Amino acid sequence: MPFAFVLPASREYIDATGAPHSRPVDADRGAALLRSDYERWSRWGLGLLAFLLAGLGLFVALGMIGTIAMLGGVSGVLDVVIIVVAAALAAVGVAVLVALSRSGRRILRAASSRLRSPYTHGGRQRRPAGWIQARSVNFEPRVFARITTASLALLLGVAGVSLVIRDIVAEWTSVSAAVGAVGLLALISGCGQLGGVLRLVSALSEGDPLWARIRSGFRR
Repeated sequence: MPFAFVLPASREYIDATGAPHSRPVDADRGAALLRSDYERWSRWGLGLLAFLLAGLGLFVALGMIGTIAMLGGVSGVLDVVIIVVAAALAAVGVAVLVALSRSGRRILRAASSRLRSPYTHGGRQRRPAGWIQARSVNFEPRVFARITTASLALLLGVAGVSLVIRDIVAEWTSVSAAVGAVGLLALISGCGQLGGVLRLVSALSEGDPLWARIRSGFRR
């Protein structure tokens, strides 16, 4: 079965995001379906594979170009072939990451609307259990896996940018641009993945009476 960035069952909920009149039970059903779509292991695994392809492709392609520039020319046809193949892998990886990001935002926007709807339009009362749910979701395996890979990507991104800054101050090397590109990719990927988790947690926090009270205080 081919991979789908958005499952067919989710599309009707995405197309009808702004439905505040929905009954709480309908909103819960839609939110659960959309969450299961977004949190699929296949999405996480594909994103990890795409990141590895993009990172490896960028590093090899830019590293080869930097080395060729320092040596003063191409040593053979093999160098060109390696650069082209690596660039193609990087392009495919980045394209998949972009598609995952765009589809993920669509799914989470619809899920967030339905997670909030019972409290904002459905008359459901906020309860202390909402405080626990908004925090315990971070330890659910599919969410925790995304937090872990996002954190590792951010660490890799910071390390890459730091090395580039060091090379700018000290001495530019043949792989400095490659390291910088991979670091930038890691920062963007980490922020995107962590942003999705934060959007989910924010929507679940709608059922937290403490957070609702604090938020209303800021709005005064």
